[in-house]
This record gives sequence, C-alpha cells and structure tokens, in this order.
Amino acid sequence: MMRILAPGLRATIQDRGRHGHVREGIPPSGPADPGAFAAALALVGCPDDQAAIEIVGLPFAFRCDDRRIVVATGRDVRIRTRGRVPGWTSVLARAGEEVVVEGSASTRFAYIAVSGGIAVPMILGSRATYLPASLGPVPRPLASGDELPLGESIAGVESAGRTIAPPDYTRAVGAVAGPHDTRFSDDGLATFFSSAFTILPESDRMGVRLTGVALAPANAELLSCGVVAGAVQVPPGGAPIVLLADHQTTGGYPIIATVLHADLGIVAQSVPGQYLRFERVTPGDAGRSA
Repeated sequence: MMRILAPGLRATIQDRGRHGHVREGIPPSGPADPGAFAAALALVGCPDDQAAIEIVGLPFAFRCDDRRIVVATGRDVRIRTRGRVPGWTSVLARAGEEVVVEGSASTRFAYIAVSGGIAVPMILGSRATYLPASLGPVPRPLASGDELPLGESIAGVESAGRTIAPPDYTRAVGAVAGPHDTRFSDDGLATFFSSAFTILPESDRMGVRLTGVALAPANAELLSCGVVAGAVQVPPGGAPIVLLADHQTTGGYPIIATVLHADLGIVAQSVPGQYLRFERVTPGDAGRSA
C-alpha cells in the first residue's frame, strides 16, 4: 500500500490516456509531459501501460508499507529520503520510510512511479473501487490520507541507482509546419519560426498560451476540424495556443504548426514568463524523433 502524506497543490493518477475516442468527443488526456512519465515507469521496471502520479505544486510526500523502488521525474525535481537524490534516478525506499519529492520554481509537472505499479481508484458513488490502470486516471486529485494499492514488486535492490538523462527543458521545440500553414503569409510563417514567445500564466493541461509576437491572421475562414496535442492554434488576435493533453477534440482556429510528440514535455514544463522558441523540422525529422 502507498500512503499519501502530503499531496502537493494537485496530484492525480495518470496513465497513457484514452486514445481512439476523439470521435466520441473524449480527449486522450494522459500525462502533460509524456517523456517524463514514460521515463518514470521505465526506471522502476513498470510496463508502459501502468500508471504514475502527476504532481503540480511540490513538495509531495508518501510512504509505502513495504520496500519499493521509487523515482521522481520532471523538470528540476529530486527525492529526499535518507538523503537527497537527483530526479530521474531510481531510489530504494524502505518499508515505512517517508519519501519527499521536492522541486523548484521551474518545476511545472513532476511524476512519481513505484515498482509494482499503482492501481487506479475509480470512485463509484460513496465508495472507492480499485480497478486496473488501463481504465483511466483517478477522477479527483489525491488527498492526504489516501491509500493506493500497489502491485507486486519484482524490482530488487540492484534496481536502485538507475538513471535516465532528463531533456533540456530550455531548448527550442521541434515543430512541423501545418496543416494550415498555407493560410498564413510567408512572412507570418517565418515570424513564427524565428520569434521568442512568452508563456502566459493562463496555461494549463489543456494548452499553453503564448504572447510577445502577434501573428497576422490567417487568410480565409476555417471550418472546425479535429485537433491533436501539439497543435499550435492561432486565434484572430494572433497569440498562439499550443494544445496539450486535455485539449478539446475539435477547433476552429487555423493551426500554423504541430509540435513533435517528443517535445510536448518541453512545452508543458515551460513556466509563466519563460521564452519558448519553435524550430522548423520536416515530417521526416519528426519520424526519426519518435
């Protein structure tokens, strides 16, 4: 059992998402930073269809009833148990030992994975029933005192100390022009790929709002169409919005470019006031980055 001691500002259980249901109006959701999420599961020996905890606002603290391998990933995170261990490094947590996840002002999303995996609690009326992680994320944030059942851990002490290098969360993100790039002028498209945009505070898991450079409105009206995470919409005011995990399923704003899936975490982890740049890549480059 995993027992939550301090839930941070907002902590939720996330799996990879519910893909294939956009036509029913259900967004895929899943982790805001897919790369950090996948790394956390890999470092504790969990398959990629398991669940992890996504945290906004650290510190986050928990303890497990038995010995487990744990890890924290995300931007500028670390774990404190008997000492401090950098993020993206697996740690052995003894039975009953308090584990604290810490971050900094640049930490937007942090992820916790535990060897054996976390069962996702689905709330049915006034009682909680625990079902497989593949059924989707918990419908409410975690609270202090919550208890999460864990699967059997097959990771031994030799699994501690494994590490994956975190990405550079300050670099430019790769983006493919389109699908509506032809609706913008050549100058407008060049401006998009040569400018530094500023992250606005009104950003969340649905999308990251940008300011600093107003793009010229697109030519002609656009009918609503399906959208994906990474789509960069440009409303009439010219301030781009990069869609993230909880994006709507359709949109009527033209999409000037689409961010590579591998770089979605860089967008999601960008904090208000930070600059964000887009580097133009080809669809072939996108395939090689997957």
